[in-house]
Amino acid sequence: MKRVIIIGASSGIGRELAIHYINAGYIVGIAARRENLLDELKAINPSNVFYKKMDTSKPSAKEELLELIEMCGGMDRFIYCSGVGYINKEIDIEQEIQTVEVNVYGFTHLIDVAYHYFREKGNGHIVGISSVAGVRTISISPSYSASKKYNNMYLKAISQLAKQNKLNIKTTTILPGFIRTTMIKNRNYPLTTSLEKGGKLIFKAIEKEKKVAFCPSYWGFISGLMLLIPSCLWSKIIK
Repeated sequence: MKRVIIIGASSGIGRELAIHYINAGYIVGIAARRENLLDELKAINPSNVFYKKMDTSKPSAKEELLELIEMCGGMDRFIYCSGVGYINKEIDIEQEIQTVEVNVYGFTHLIDVAYHYFREKGNGHIVGISSVAGVRTISISPSYSASKKYNNMYLKAISQLAKQNKLNIKTTTILPGFIRTTMIKNRNYPLTTSLEKGGKLIFKAIEKEKKVAFCPSYWGFISGLMLLIPSCLWSKIIK
């Protein structure tokens, strides 16, 4: 029976993925800050779901992840889905730092734990939930767009490193478009996808072990167009 660990499973895309994996018969390890929401997921299949309360911005997250892996009897796939993002035109420093702590520090810390674990195990699959916001600078969300660019580049780099060292470690970078989560509530974004549909598309892309997947797929085309827009025009569009 395959084992998957999902970090950031209490809500949004992480919760949707947890439900898909539970229903698919995996042994599922889940982690997040809100323990009551993790307990709700465990109730779906108490014998196959294990959880740890975790704040990815804290150094203790490393040991908590290792304990969760042990509770699950091992790990075959690791999914980092924790994410913070704000519309932050005034550059509220607390919001900027919180975003960096979760999206960069927590991401790097736990991705590295997974990488070392899979190196010792001999194989594994590392998945990062990024965003199309990492394709081009988003002026109204500085730390969020920068952190997602970091996620994209970091996963690409460790994939190259694994290949250079002849390690059987696969990586998948998921770049969702506008998925209807609490992160974009009360904002009218174009081409918004429901959480249920978005979660299903992401689950399928992970199962296929795609190296990079835009969800929905048309965001790949849109992202290509975004890169073609001159900087002077882009700054007028994103405001």
